[in-house]
Amino acid sequence: MTIDKNKAMAGIGLFARLSPALKRRVAAASGLQRFSQGTRLFQEGERCHYIYGIVSGTVALASGSGESESVIDFFGTGETVLVPPALLDLPYLLSARATTDGMALLVPAGQFRAFVESDVTLAAECARLLARHWRILVKQTQRMKTQDARARLAQFILERAGKSTGAATLRLPGLKKDLATHLGMAPETLSRAFQRLRAHGVEAKGDAISVMSLKNLMKFGVGPSRGHGARLRLGGSSRSEIQKDMTP
Repeated sequence: MTIDKNKAMAGIGLFARLSPALKRRVAAASGLQRFSQGTRLFQEGERCHYIYGIVSGTVALASGSGESESVIDFFGTGETVLVPPALLDLPYLLSARATTDGMALLVPAGQFRAFVESDVTLAAECARLLARHWRILVKQTQRMKTQDARARLAQFILERAGKSTGAATLRLPGLKKDLATHLGMAPETLSRAFQRLRAHGVEAKGDAISVMSLKNLMKFGVGPSRGHGARLRLGGSSRSEIQKDMTP
């Protein structure tokens, strides 16, 4: 089935405020790529050839490979990845792996730079996008240093739920091992964190998570933990973190 690029682009936030004329130009320069779960979209260290607008599905940005891979973040429908290396004409700092089937709109990096340089609206949207990503990075770093494993998991669930009251059901954006490295803990630490959140109404079965009361979970998940002095490192757990997370 043929997908109209203009319709596909309509759901991507970065392009939402562009003029109809520029949208047509971006669409004309772009291509659509379907991907299946597990596909590598691009590799760390490669030259940036495209930015990716996620039309559908979920992608994990990660550093390293194999057992040493660390998931930095997940991007889903409507989001855009690789704006910084495209603007700077630099190699990818991370790799991308599809965690679900999906589709992406690929805009050639050189033409994207030309569009940004010639259109103030697109330039402003890029600035807003990068500012949001900076805030997310600061929050993640803050949580890694001030919250224990249970609190980080609770905060992740609250943000994924998209609301603050009532019950919720959501699906993991990737495998549990992906979530563990994203939250800066070992898989066994993540399992213990899920077990301890049962008392707060959280149930995890496969890739599905159900929460009885988001308001109750919010009281638990928001705020620094008592273990903020422990050494943390993204993509794994130091001995001090594992010992800390074994405390009641």
